[in-house]
Amino acid sequence: MRRRRSAGESAAGPAGEPVPGTAGAGEPQGPQRRHGLLDPPASPPLDRPLHVDPSWSPARLSAQIVRSALRFVAPGSALLILYNTALMLQPVVIGRLVDEVIAPAAAGTGLSALAETLALWAAALAGLYLAMNIGYRFGGRMGWFGVQRSHYELSRTVLERLLDERGTADPARAPGALLSIATADVHRACLVLYATIYPPGEVVGLVLAAGLLVAVHPALGIGTILALPLVLLLMHLAARPLRRRSLAEQEGMADAAAAAADLMGGYRVLRGLHAQSVAADRYRAVSRSTLRATLAARSAQAAFTGLSTAAAQLFAVLVAVAAALMAFAGTITPGQLVTVAGIAVNLVRPLDALVGTLGSLWAISQASARRLLDLLAVPPHPAALGHVQGAGPDREAADGTGATTGSRGTGLVFEDLQLPSGSRLTGQIGPDELVVLDLPREDRAALRDLLTLHAVPDHGAVRAGGERLHRWRPSALRRHLLVAPSVPGLFTGTVLENVRATGEDPVPPERARAALELAALAGHELPVGERTAIGDGGWELSGGQRQRLGLARAVAADPAVLVLIDPTTSVDAVTEARIAHALQAGRTGRATLVMSSSPVYRAVADRVLTPAPAQGLST
Repeated sequence: MRRRRSAGESAAGPAGEPVPGTAGAGEPQGPQRRHGLLDPPASPPLDRPLHVDPSWSPARLSAQIVRSALRFVAPGSALLILYNTALMLQPVVIGRLVDEVIAPAAAGTGLSALAETLALWAAALAGLYLAMNIGYRFGGRMGWFGVQRSHYELSRTVLERLLDERGTADPARAPGALLSIATADVHRACLVLYATIYPPGEVVGLVLAAGLLVAVHPALGIGTILALPLVLLLMHLAARPLRRRSLAEQEGMADAAAAAADLMGGYRVLRGLHAQSVAADRYRAVSRSTLRATLAARSAQAAFTGLSTAAAQLFAVLVAVAAALMAFAGTITPGQLVTVAGIAVNLVRPLDALVGTLGSLWAISQASARRLLDLLAVPPHPAALGHVQGAGPDREAADGTGATTGSRGTGLVFEDLQLPSGSRLTGQIGPDELVVLDLPREDRAALRDLLTLHAVPDHGAVRAGGERLHRWRPSALRRHLLVAPSVPGLFTGTVLENVRATGEDPVPPERARAALELAALAGHELPVGERTAIGDGGWELSGGQRQRLGLARAVAADPAVLVLIDPTTSVDAVTEARIAHALQAGRTGRATLVMSSSPVYRAVADRVLTPAPAQGLST
């Protein structure tokens, strides 16, 4: 009778080794599956064989992609070489069957005398079919697996750059354009693997075909060897317009994808501005341009396909006709005629693949690799290069010259900060203060960029925790100073889950509920209260509800310094007053800066900062 293992015992063999199929300490429970070479792993791989240097050329990036996937490229190429070898040998076996079985049988030889020969060549033909099936099926699958693995590696590199906390020094790119680079261009750059795995087999097939034709008759082999380079050159020249138009098509499709993504992302705002027709006209213009590029590329592709196929077929016909004339003259046997005809037909596919597919894949992958490298080469923003992890309340702030300003604490300090309007801002927001700052729109946007490390001040400084902002590490500054976005990023989940999502670890539910109460997002406004489910963007909610949900998340994060920019523009006056009073009372021991012209916040503020042309502070 099998004894039931107690909870404290582990699954182990006689010598203490884990029993196959059981989970050890720290491993996921449940049935474990062993994955084969060509199966996707159960979890993302941890090793990263693909490392990218943004200073590389597109060709070097392609070479690195191939090198990182060499464990898939090498066996895949070997299997496809096997396929092409078997493909070219197949007509040879059929020709021998004609000469050694069919021709003698037609001359009256009995089947018993031919049985052994028939069995031999039939077995050889079956073996070649098996080799072709295995080589093509698994060789192509190895190539596909290499593309997927390289796609995964390259996507990680691109996403790490896009999500880098230091941002980018160049102007912000449209989200749609970044999405196109991170998806379509990454995939196309990895297509270079197909241009690496398949050509060796095609070349081996052509060389073997030429050798077999020489064995049949030297004139056929030499003629083929001399004609092949000319045919390849003509097909290469015919493919050049296709490559140029394919690149234009790629760029047009990327622009159209970017325009569509940006249009859908801001459609509600466009409707509010009654600008749907303007946005639609812009997208329509981009789409038509893309359509023209696509039609041009497809026309060029059709012309090239027709020309290349005609050239390859004509070449095969000439070889077969030459062999037929030799057969009628008695120079070669009927079986050898069948061999030559079969080889001539099999020559069409590798010729077309080497010139058409290879050239197109290379051109497409190089264009996408160029766009990827351009993105990866963008340096971080100069305002986000700091390394300070934090500053204590007793730390004096240095002004960069060795002197100290005497400003202490965990609040926010403006030191003769010049704003785009020409005014200058000087003042301090201490702990346990709610301060209102009323600025023009351009000054408000500039100050937001300074506080989020997207700009460096031209004159003056901003300090937080006793340090200039640009000396902070971005992630550390965001934990200390939070600028709540005017448009919150909401995700699929419940309302409470969205409020709790303030960092790597969700905040306690009690704090999230208190933040919802402060933001006056009452449960009766929502179908099932805090458990109301929303989708990405939270478009099921009204504009005021989304704004208050973003405010609740910012309050729940409980940063030392919270900056709010027009936090209640989409709510009514009564609700705005409730939120203002709750905010003043609920941020005890924390600094809060509200950039707004609303009189409600002026009424509850401890102080009001007013910028002046010269250094000074008005309250």
